Amino acid sequence: MSVLRINISNLSEGTHHRFLEASPEEIGLDSRFLKRISLRATIEKGNRQLFLHAEFKSGGIFTCDRCLDEFEKEIVGSYRLLYVTDEAGAVGMDEEEVQVISPEANHIDLDEDIRQYAILAIPQKVLCRDDCAGLCTTCGKNLNHGRCSCSRADADPRWENLKKYLDN
Repeated sequence: MSVLRINISNLSEGTHHRFLEASPEEIGLDSRFLKRISLRATIEKGNRQLFLHAEFKSGGIFTCDRCLDEFEKEIVGSYRLLYVTDEAGAVGMDEEEVQVISPEANHIDLDEDIRQYAILAIPQKVLCRDDCAGLCTTCGKNLNHGRCSCSRADADPRWENLKKYLDN
């Protein structure tokens, strides 16, 4: 049974707000996610459709792509979805933003949507901070903790022309 489930059977037309929570394990998120998922949902119910605006927040321990240090990061995101009772109500809408549900549906389950959007909310390049210095390419020292004693002259000579951009 879904943890992030909204009962729609007795909703009157108009705007409704829901606040739901789940553990990362309950919705299938991996071990990087440690904080509970907090979901704030706004549902606008019409005659034959529901419009959902969901905002979520979680967090966890991630590994920096530059320096390989682990750090805590908050993950936030949102999405919008239109639920319609027949395909005709979805004309002109992007397929990814519309779900067809049965007119007799009593619930909408958000577990899988939140799981997917939480994963997509992780940046492609995960950095502990914007100015992360990374690792020394020669000795591997984390340059966020101080300079290393490696000579910069050991660099590959094919990169020499790029040095002029570093000095600016």
